[in-house]
Amino acid sequence: MSLFDELRQQAGMGGPAAVLAQEIINIRQQYEAGQLNREEYEFLLSEIAQVRAQQELASDEIACRWICAAAEALLSLS
Repeated sequence: MSLFDELRQQAGMGGPAAVLAQEIINIRQQYEAGQLNREEYEFLLSEIAQVRAQQELASDEIACRWICAAAEALLSLS
């Protein structure tokens, strides 16, 4: 299963992790469509990985680690 498939699956589950997963998907789609430049793309994904996941998923360590890992993996692909 690809990272995008896993993100889509997570996005369909509901809750804070699903919201962040959908945001990651949207950011990647905007980047691929040329709506975001590389700097904007990297900033938004870094913000999710370094700040928002920690705040919004503080009570769910597994989901937090997964969202952070997904965002960081996409950063390495840019």
